[in-house]
Amino acid sequence: MKSIIVKLIFLTLSSNLLASTNPSKFQNITLTMGNWFENFKEVQTDSNGNTNNFKVAPFFSFAMDYKYNPKFTIIPEIGWVVSRDAGNSKIKKNLFFTKIDVAYSLKENLRLRAGTSLMILNISGNGGEETLPNGDGEDTYFLPTERRTALNQTLDLGVEYIMDRISIRAVSFIY
Repeated sequence: MKSIIVKLIFLTLSSNLLASTNPSKFQNITLTMGNWFENFKEVQTDSNGNTNNFKVAPFFSFAMDYKYNPKFTIIPEIGWVVSRDAGNSKIKKNLFFTKIDVAYSLKENLRLRAGTSLMILNISGNGGEETLPNGDGEDTYFLPTERRTALNQTLDLGVEYIMDRISIRAVSFIY
């Protein structure tokens, strides 16, 4: 019951905020395509101490700029990281995200971004066990038998360089 009340309050506040916005302040509609770097050089991949490297994990997102004033822009965004294997081919990962950033224009083509995201991680598998090295021994890890979902909220910090109709963006998601 509490969950339903919280959702209703959120929807009410969201609809009131949208109703009071000026449609003429919406400027750019953006389709983003890029590569998702996750835990780069942080996860050990073998017993020799090697860590994970660049993996192809394409993502797509859709965003709109709402010009709050000449220096600040509010940017809501929704996206999806294309389904991929998690560590091995027995587990599939799907990541969806919604985010909202506030961008500060340093120059006409350079802006700093800060915001928050809701990451929706979906993991699925066919079940079973896998024995992996763990320290001096081995441990048995269980693979998921059904779909599971995890929600995480992140702090997002980034910078964006805009060139005509194309931009380059680097963002860090802090869990």
